[in-house]
Amino acid sequence: MNRLVNATIPILTLILLLITACGQKPLDKELFLTYYEKNDYNRTPSYAETVAYCKLLDQHSPLIHYTTIGRSPQGREIPLLIVDKDGLTSPEKIRAKGRVIVLAEACIHAGEPDGKDAGLMFIRDLALYGQHEGLLDDVSFLFIPIMNVDGHEDFGEHYRINQNGPVEVGSRFTAQRLNMNRDFIKADAPETRALLQLYSQWMPELFIDIHVTNGADFQYVSTYGLEHCEFLAPNMLDWSRNTFETELKERMQAAGYPIFPYYYSTEDVPGYGTAVLPDVFAPQYSNGYASANNRIGLLVENHIYKPYKERVNASYLYLKHAMAIAGEYKEIFREEVRKADDYVASAAFRKDSLPLEFAHDRKQAEKTDFLAWKDTTVRSEMSGGLWTYYDYDSPVTYDYWLFTSFRGENKIRLPEAYILPREHQEVIALLDVHGIQYQRLERDTLIMVETYHFTHSEWSKSPYEGRITLTTDYIPVQETISYHQGDVLIPTAQPKVKIVAHLLEPKSPTSLVYWGFFNSYIKAPNEFWISLKYMEVKGREMMAKDPQLQKEFEEKKRNDPAFANDPVAILHFFMQKVRETVEVGVNRYPVGRLL
Repeated sequence: MNRLVNATIPILTLILLLITACGQKPLDKELFLTYYEKNDYNRTPSYAETVAYCKLLDQHSPLIHYTTIGRSPQGREIPLLIVDKDGLTSPEKIRAKGRVIVLAEACIHAGEPDGKDAGLMFIRDLALYGQHEGLLDDVSFLFIPIMNVDGHEDFGEHYRINQNGPVEVGSRFTAQRLNMNRDFIKADAPETRALLQLYSQWMPELFIDIHVTNGADFQYVSTYGLEHCEFLAPNMLDWSRNTFETELKERMQAAGYPIFPYYYSTEDVPGYGTAVLPDVFAPQYSNGYASANNRIGLLVENHIYKPYKERVNASYLYLKHAMAIAGEYKEIFREEVRKADDYVASAAFRKDSLPLEFAHDRKQAEKTDFLAWKDTTVRSEMSGGLWTYYDYDSPVTYDYWLFTSFRGENKIRLPEAYILPREHQEVIALLDVHGIQYQRLERDTLIMVETYHFTHSEWSKSPYEGRITLTTDYIPVQETISYHQGDVLIPTAQPKVKIVAHLLEPKSPTSLVYWGFFNSYIKAPNEFWISLKYMEVKGREMMAKDPQLQKEFEEKKRNDPAFANDPVAILHFFMQKVRETVEVGVNRYPVGRLL
């Protein structure tokens, strides 16, 4: 046996030789080919075929554990693979080993399955074939191959017709017509709630979400989204930009897959010329949600026009290199996460105003090469309009400015705590889904709080993400309110305070107020059934019981002749007094801010 061993024999070959020498059969590689590999790298497996392959991996490796995280509205279970060097399946035991945790999901938009096929091959190569030696020493890997399991089975060639493979894909939306990558705060979809509960249980240091772009054209097989503003805690932002992002770009470049930040526009900026503006990701998106949890969220956006095989290869390399970086820097990574959690939960953090949105300030930029194609514009013979197309045989490199600085907008001053009345069961359930800490009041009590009184409220004329949304102004008012045993006190001295603020602050573009959770507080919930004419009777009764009211009424008549000579206005005066007793708290946001 020793004569067979030399430095030129690959590790996998050596393992197979050792197994054979011990009288065991080597792995049947044909058995472990994925559906994607068997079908010329241009088809993706169905839900049932995907689950069957996941279970096959589980059956043949003690490092892989197959489980599920929840069930979809159509009854499908959402699969999860846990890959750990020691076969551990709990975050506590894994972290006791000193490892960091990486969670990756695919097919949250089921028409974009690149990550699914890449992840299945990556786990097989890692756990069964012994490739990427040492990667699992410092990292444990959680992988959801299909997040949108119902949309995935709405299979056909009619979706994403401009996408270069695979032949058939699923839909962008769930069976309930919800886009889960807009759902990370309101969590309407049961699939989203399952994912958020998994996230809050494991709190992965790195979260990877793999997508495909919707049409921009350039040389890059893939672009990426990483936080460039302070949705992420400052120390984590520095480490992400200076270490994680730098290393990821270098390693992908060395592997033959240069990557570029996912951007929403290029424009001419005075003094710079053509500039690229990277996208900003609010916490309603997957990677923005990770940032608001003081963790790194990596968005992968593969290029829709690139061949499917190339896109899957890029996804595979992202998983490999991102995990390697997380593992190689695990001690620093874990320490930066701890520091971020401690800072965000501290009084020092609450001293400054918290921005709920960010925008480019166009102050800091760096020169960058942008790999594009030569374009040609012609008069279309088909439409008669101008048509611009790209020459894929003519690559060009543009010298652009990449803007990297942002300004905070929509700022709020955090309270010491929020108080939520116990009757808001739907909101309290969301606190649990997000893993937010809270406690219950032990007795009825009067508390001085700041509340918001809504003004100039307007609902959308059509639904967005299945909801009639609300835009509103408000006036802050300090008042003493009676709270009750069982009402919920949500301290802001906790690492998830940014999630709390985006849920409960009406200024947030993804607040529960915006999504319509508190619509019944914008106007009186009761029908006001009293006839105006009845005030002829009621007004006299009210003044007989309340001399102060009679005094107010007489003074108003003396000081306002128009009022004194307007019978309808006089009746409305008394009607409004009645309304104030019937419609207590109308237009008042029920969430209190404890200052």
